[in-house]
Amino acid sequence: MEERRKYPFEATVTPELLDRGRHWITVQLRNVSTERLVDVSATLYTYNSYDLDVLPSGSFHFVKELRPQDTAALNFHVFANHTGRVYLHVTAYRDGALVSWYSPDQEVRLTEDPAEIQTFFAKRPYWAYEETIETETVVHAHRDVPNLRLEIAATPPSKAHTLMDVIDIDFIAEGGTKRFVSELYASEEGTYLLTARLFHDQKLISSKQTSCYVAPFEE
Repeated sequence: MEERRKYPFEATVTPELLDRGRHWITVQLRNVSTERLVDVSATLYTYNSYDLDVLPSGSFHFVKELRPQDTAALNFHVFANHTGRVYLHVTAYRDGALVSWYSPDQEVRLTEDPAEIQTFFAKRPYWAYEETIETETVVHAHRDVPNLRLEIAATPPSKAHTLMDVIDIDFIAEGGTKRFVSELYASEEGTYLLTARLFHDQKLISSKQTSCYVAPFEE
């Protein structure tokens, strides 16, 4: 039987800042439990492979044993296109029982991007048919940046791509944020895939996805 414990490990990613292209990043995996763990398998994942992709040549590691407070340095091969977030899935055995753990996600930043989509979400996970779906997007600037364009798109169950919103952002000061609300009439029932894309001088620099579900609600 699989046993899940919340904090058998700690994981720290370095470096946190990359140039665009292929890199090796290191995850320091530490056994913070009081028990010996064996046959430790660790796989690195990313939330959006377009932003930050974990390459097959370096996505998985195996460690025979981690004693309490031991640390293993795991090197993973990634391709950085934009700022992204990664997390680690680790399985191990403790006294014959399987332990499964997911790390908190950690941000890996790209030095070249002047701004990013900090958060993007549907205001509710469920909507009624013929309601107006609302999304919220927060854009954060890492330095003074002009000429941004934000596009919000939806792919409804019929797979007909719909552009919800196009927003021209003249300027955001370094460290500043701007919040935007976009709307779409829910004309179909089922799952909507929602995408936010941020462009700078016509170049895509950040993207995020979320989803929501549209169904008739009982009176």
